Amino acid sequence: MDSSGVPAPRMDWDSANLPDAWRRFVQHVKLMLSGPLSSKSEETQCSYLLLWVGERGRDIYNTWQLSEEEAKKLTTYLDRFEQYLMPKTNTIFARYKFNKRLQGEGESFEHFVTELKLLVKQCGYENSDEMVRDRIVFATSFPQVREKLLSQGSDLTLEKAIDMARSYEIAQTQLKAMVDPHTNLQGAAPTHAVSTKRQSTQQKHRRAPHHDKMGKVCGRCARAHSQKEECPAKGRSGKKCNKMNHFAKACRSEASNQRNPVCSINPDTPSEEAELFIDSITKYNEGEADEQAYADVEVGSRHHIMSFKLDTGATANVIPARLFKKRFKQVSLAPPTRTLSGYGGEKLNIKGTCQLKCRWKDIHKMLTFDIVETAAPPILGLRACLDLNLVKLVMSVQITGVMEEFADVFKGIGKFPGECDLHIDPDATPVVCPPRRIPFTLRERLKQELDDMEKNGIIIKVKEPTEWVNGLVVAEKRNGNLRVCLDPRELNKAIKRPHYPLPTLDDITPKLAGAQYFRVMDARSGYWAIQLTTKSSLLTTFNTIFGRYRFLHLPFGIISAQDIFQRKIDETYEGLNGVVAIVDDILVFGRTKEEHDDNLRAMLERTRERGVRLNPEKCVIGATEVSYFGHKLTREGIQPDQNKLQAIKDMPPPENKNELETILGMANYLSRFAPRLSEVNAPLRQLLKQDSEFIWDQNHDRVFQQMKDLITREPGPILAYYDTTKEIRLQVVASKYGLGAVLMQDGHPIAYASKTLTPTEVNYAQIEKELFAVLFGCKRFHTYIYGRRVLVESDHKPLEHILKKPISVAPARLQRMLLQLQRYDIKIVHRPGKDIPVADTLSRKPLLDQDSTLSEGMEDQIHSVINSLPVSDKKLSEIQAATRCDPQLTLLRQTVQDGWPEDRKKCPKTLLDFWNFRDEISHFHGIIFKGDKIIVPTAPRNNMLERIHTGHMGIERSKQRVRDALFWPGMGRDITATVENCSICQERRAANPKEPLIPHQIPETMAGRGLRSLHMAWTGLLSSCGLLQPLL
Repeated sequence: MDSSGVPAPRMDWDSANLPDAWRRFVQHVKLMLSGPLSSKSEETQCSYLLLWVGERGRDIYNTWQLSEEEAKKLTTYLDRFEQYLMPKTNTIFARYKFNKRLQGEGESFEHFVTELKLLVKQCGYENSDEMVRDRIVFATSFPQVREKLLSQGSDLTLEKAIDMARSYEIAQTQLKAMVDPHTNLQGAAPTHAVSTKRQSTQQKHRRAPHHDKMGKVCGRCARAHSQKEECPAKGRSGKKCNKMNHFAKACRSEASNQRNPVCSINPDTPSEEAELFIDSITKYNEGEADEQAYADVEVGSRHHIMSFKLDTGATANVIPARLFKKRFKQVSLAPPTRTLSGYGGEKLNIKGTCQLKCRWKDIHKMLTFDIVETAAPPILGLRACLDLNLVKLVMSVQITGVMEEFADVFKGIGKFPGECDLHIDPDATPVVCPPRRIPFTLRERLKQELDDMEKNGIIIKVKEPTEWVNGLVVAEKRNGNLRVCLDPRELNKAIKRPHYPLPTLDDITPKLAGAQYFRVMDARSGYWAIQLTTKSSLLTTFNTIFGRYRFLHLPFGIISAQDIFQRKIDETYEGLNGVVAIVDDILVFGRTKEEHDDNLRAMLERTRERGVRLNPEKCVIGATEVSYFGHKLTREGIQPDQNKLQAIKDMPPPENKNELETILGMANYLSRFAPRLSEVNAPLRQLLKQDSEFIWDQNHDRVFQQMKDLITREPGPILAYYDTTKEIRLQVVASKYGLGAVLMQDGHPIAYASKTLTPTEVNYAQIEKELFAVLFGCKRFHTYIYGRRVLVESDHKPLEHILKKPISVAPARLQRMLLQLQRYDIKIVHRPGKDIPVADTLSRKPLLDQDSTLSEGMEDQIHSVINSLPVSDKKLSEIQAATRCDPQLTLLRQTVQDGWPEDRKKCPKTLLDFWNFRDEISHFHGIIFKGDKIIVPTAPRNNMLERIHTGHMGIERSKQRVRDALFWPGMGRDITATVENCSICQERRAANPKEPLIPHQIPETMAGRGLRSLHMAWTGLLSSCGLLQPLL
């Protein structure tokens, strides 16, 4: 607050929408500087701005290089901050969003027009009012309004359109209120926010009759009953004010009339009323824009798209009756089993309940809906939002008390004291990777990203010679920014790992004796906090088209990074009580809450002292039970994490003989550890007999459950405890619809995992599914394998070679997966499917897990590759059509989808030309790629050759034009033939072609004898008499 008493502006750096936060901040700043601080000099106003932007803003300011004159101008500061914070607007995409905006069912006109006004600001139209006016006419959900607006013709203005639409909406609300007395005249939009309760039969009979039969609403119990009937609130005290003869909802005290944003009901507290209800939040401010989140969800068998309001405070899903009658006439309603009432106690009229199938992206769920007479929009409650992956629950640190004191520890990227060295095998041969060609459409953004990394001190330009030069991989993020990644594959072969030991469960178990309270903290951007020595930094040099750079901090992908980081973490927290750390997960514990808090304070003080930074989004607040390093820590002691057994425990029973045969193959493999397993599943084997019909009954169900119990018993004859001293094997298999993974030691399973592929993932090529299974297994068993050498066994032989090649030559999806696998020290070996039956069974009977977060960003990478190709959209469409009609490429696509044969001799003859680079081939949207190059079908190749030779360039120049965009077998040979057979090129060839040099023997020189031959070179110079002059 400044001297005038006006609150000072404050930039909200924690906002999820920084550009919007910056706009609000600047508006506040300009008001301050033109008001209370208008008398201050511009230089002083600049100082005020630096105070208001906070520590993070000043960090950004410290990276600027300003002249003395610029440092005194306020506009310089505002422009620099705006350049840093405000994204570049894509006008075309903004106009696309504006012209696609429709008024949703149940959406108020006020909300709709506010959204249009916000969207049009990004479109760059000369007359935005006219565009908003037209959009109202085209997109309103009321046909009557559209008819009236069109009747105005050219006299219609934006103001008129808004007034007419508002008037119609208000008239409809008033008309409905006259017909339906339950309608809220104030335009309240109820949002169901807390739990619902089921009615018992007894409660149904005790419900009060309707108001129209019973008279006025009683001011003591908020119910309608006859005057003769005794009020049920008589003799009862209100829980809000403790006064007699009324219920809490009818309380007239000042405290009870305050509306809270969310009111929660304790399900264990007995209700003072027989009726059941859920809470409701009501917004009464007219004209205020609704900022709640909405999502378009596909509902029902006819795939209706409905715009739902996402209410994480609600436990009920609601569809207004008017929309239900319009879209789901064929769906029958069940009688309601609960009552819903608004915040003030007004009942909501439930017409019934039903179950509807809902789809959001690739996730399908059957949800229960209450059909309610309400003017509110459709609502999805918390459980539905979680099931459809519309929202995610994130555990975050509550920075209060001691956490607020150490708030700086949760900001920025840390910096460990000292520097670290990378040790190289002296016998290793340095490798210099050439700069990878970058599409022209990405070059400007890549240069900007490199410049930003250089300004932030992450990389620095290299001018001196370096022995090692690594490759570079560029990945596009969802927001359009680029991620610059090192490809240190060759360097990793030469690095000598220090093999620093990771703490084991046996190491930390004695320290946890008696612990009652736990907290898990996560180190932010761990590797980036480690600085490299100059010598080691030069080893991380990478090549770009803009020159060479090197990392100043330890980059991801270096094979010894996990050893270095664990040593740094151990040194940081050495000697502290109640603190252990495994990689970037730091566990704080104590026998009492006081001891836990003391240990936490000591840990945070050491964290601040050593320059470590923590990630608040991934920290788990103090609890009596946490998951840590693959186990569950509780007050009772350490327990195995049941998640690792879920893939087997929840495996559905087989539906046919083929599935049963797969499951029994797994059981047969595991029976070497538990011979009784064969006895248990004997009744199931009877179903495989040729003369037996597959009929699954309750007895088979019981046997199947017994078999799963035996496989998942811990400790048991099959499942073993994880041992950090033993070799780890990760077996993975990808089937058509699922992934399976099992962690093994000495042949014993340690943990199981499976995943159902989403519809998008089902369309992956087989090699992409197989590498996806490796990534799934590594991420699912991260706590077991991170920092350890892991042997990955797969039944897909091409995976053995893909890890040996540079990431840049892999297809787009594989690039994304390979980048994520860089953090693990893995070696992939081929094993036939019959030798890894457990993973094979898990992949064929996966859990119904529709989590798509594992594949996030992979489609963005492919779209980025397509968009960066120097090929027009029209030509891409022609290639798609030609690919569908090309027999060779049709067979190639099918082979890529199903998987290549293991033996070259079994490969179709027409595809032998693709055999040597089969692991680089992928397909997407009807186009087949070799790496990031389009494979051109046979039909358009002649036309392509003519276009390639446009301008009659030579052979090498013609090849260079298409080297980064197109491919087909023999393309170089075809280009050469085209150029050599071009009649115009033949006519324009040089008349005097270069003659070949004629070699001669070295002249002999002997005593007393001269040279036997004389060789001269003639210049093109003429003497004054026109004769050539030799220069000797």
